[in-house]
Amino acid sequence: MQFKNIPGNQSVKNQLLLAYKHQRLSHAHLFLGEDGSAALPIAWAFSQFLICENKQENDSCGECPSCLKCSKLSHPDLHWVFPVTTGRGANAVSDHFIGDWRESIQQNPYQSEDDWYRHVQASNKQGFISVAEAAELSKKMVLKTFEGSYRVVIIWHAEKMHAPTSNKLLKLLEEPPEKTIFILMTPQKEQLLDTIVSRLQSTDIQNLSDDELKEYLKTEHYMDDDSCAQSALLSSGNIGQALNHHFQKETIDQYTDLFKVWMRSCYLANIPDLCSWIDDVVKLGREQQKRFLQYALHMVRECLVSNFASSDLQRLREEELAFTKKFAPFIHEKNSIKIIEELELALQHIGRNASAKIVLMDLSLKAVLLLRVKSINLQPKINQ
Repeated sequence: MQFKNIPGNQSVKNQLLLAYKHQRLSHAHLFLGEDGSAALPIAWAFSQFLICENKQENDSCGECPSCLKCSKLSHPDLHWVFPVTTGRGANAVSDHFIGDWRESIQQNPYQSEDDWYRHVQASNKQGFISVAEAAELSKKMVLKTFEGSYRVVIIWHAEKMHAPTSNKLLKLLEEPPEKTIFILMTPQKEQLLDTIVSRLQSTDIQNLSDDELKEYLKTEHYMDDDSCAQSALLSSGNIGQALNHHFQKETIDQYTDLFKVWMRSCYLANIPDLCSWIDDVVKLGREQQKRFLQYALHMVRECLVSNFASSDLQRLREEELAFTKKFAPFIHEKNSIKIIEELELALQHIGRNASAKIVLMDLSLKAVLLLRVKSINLQPKINQ
């Protein structure tokens, strides 16, 4: 991966290159970007630049043996850490999945966490970065670099580290080995330990403008103008989301149908239909349930845009737009905040392995109340 292959975020690339040229390179970086953003490709390209044997002015050469190994994710001084699941022996670590990781990232460097779990057929499991991973990383850091250049450790979705993992990593960050660079990536900075964040140089990875994204989709994925325009409109500049909208249209259609059935059943307070709907969603698997709840949050916010802002700001497909025109009046200033809070709480509980059936039933019953009245307080009052 080279910087020239990554659209947008030119200021980030320049910042990293200048830090290297002026010998002010931090030993630990934090890349903050959404799933599907350029955070992972930039980390990959920067690692290749650092390890390159024939650095150019603004990029790696892409031709030396080190670059070729980095491009295949097989360089011995480039270490990858990412969430894994159970099922491949005790104390699962990234090295057990490295073959799948190389294949997945080379196919799509803008993949989401859910894309990764689908690739290893683990959509119904929660990924994690265990303390065994930190112990394995500590052993690797004791060794000298294989080729005498920089050694780079990239930790994708660092928020998936268990507390003991974070504490072990903290020791490495406090006393880093010579010429070793750590790059942590996360879309959720608040889930990292403050002691770790304080030792990292934070960099925000921005989404692309619509024009940048359309140009990328057209030149790299050969989409026609209409497909580029629609994907750019729906993804808010997120490359991974744009690719999913185009190549996984059936999944988005499924979420739309599920949301429409859910909201209608909630408004009608049709409990048998809600029970049937919950059974269908439970079968999707945990990561898909999380993605659906994120989609529901998106639809609720689009309803608010429909009610209180210009329609030009809406990012919806035709089917979604037709539904929100009818549904938007039921999402208003007196219930929208509570609905969003309940959706975010359910998303958090699903992410922590709570029973999906209980969480979704609780959420649905609250939605029944919130959609049918203009103002409601779900918290029980304490008698004075």
